[in-house]
Amino acid sequence: MASLIEALEWLPRNFGGLESKAEHLLPNRYYSPGFIAALAAYLCHKQVDSECLTYASEDNKGYLAAVGLSRALWGVDDYKFERRNAGVNYAPLTPLASQDAVDEATTQINGCLRAYASQGKVDYSKSPAFKDLTHVVGELHDNVWSHGMRTGFSTAQRRDLNGIDHIIEFSLADCGIGFLDELKRSGIRGVETHRQAIEWCVQEGNSSKLAANQDEWAQSLPNEHVGANPFGKIPIRPVGNGNHHQGLGLAKLVELAQKYKGVLYLASGNCVMRMRHDGAITYRPLQNPWKGVAVSLSIKESSFLSAKVDEADDAVVDDIMNLLRG
Repeated sequence: MASLIEALEWLPRNFGGLESKAEHLLPNRYYSPGFIAALAAYLCHKQVDSECLTYASEDNKGYLAAVGLSRALWGVDDYKFERRNAGVNYAPLTPLASQDAVDEATTQINGCLRAYASQGKVDYSKSPAFKDLTHVVGELHDNVWSHGMRTGFSTAQRRDLNGIDHIIEFSLADCGIGFLDELKRSGIRGVETHRQAIEWCVQEGNSSKLAANQDEWAQSLPNEHVGANPFGKIPIRPVGNGNHHQGLGLAKLVELAQKYKGVLYLASGNCVMRMRHDGAITYRPLQNPWKGVAVSLSIKESSFLSAKVDEADDAVVDDIMNLLRG
């Protein structure tokens, strides 16, 4: 399976030297949500035209059309059928290009996740783990728009695991300024490498928005204001893109993965952090730095069910455990 890690290494190596009008060939592979989100972000960054993306497999072409790659990138929906599995097995690829788009993406992804939660033998939509996941999705979408300064893309998928369990994977990626440049831009000191930037960003309480050197009492104007400065010569504090989100989603993301035995990849620049299902964290360098941020989180449905069991009474526990045993 072509995962996020493969995308981070393969895309810059194979597409990096190509002009936007050159042919970009996708080999015959099974593409995970992590790969698809990174692919969309990279093609957007490279400004690749739709006719320049070609496929070694018609199955891949059909699947990426169903996921909505062309619709998200170029505004042209090349899928000619009803998306019957949207919200059942996958959430369509969604661009994060404006605050309205961020809200729409959060609604769409979380709507699909709720559909996943209610289609199995046990409805785990009330699970605390599931609630944590939907909150993190919204936080991360806001982070991409607030910090990345480039269009990001997100998607999710539910896939079978040996016919016994299912895995939910949520992924997003952008080719924006990345963690290190964002921290430098915000005046954060003592962070010199991409690994240090990742480590700083995932610490609870750390946020470049909170740490930015800004005068909280300075005058400011909304984005939609036009005309002369009504405050005369009083300096106006810049308000960026109008999103005042505080950027606290990454610590919650790590906490979610640790608590519910997820597998997490978080990449920026020349470094990628990996958290295994046992909570162990490792870092590895990327030969071709990723310009921006890329995230992939995978959690087994049984982890959501286990969290549900923790809050259930004894009778419900017995029922759920019997279902899990088949």
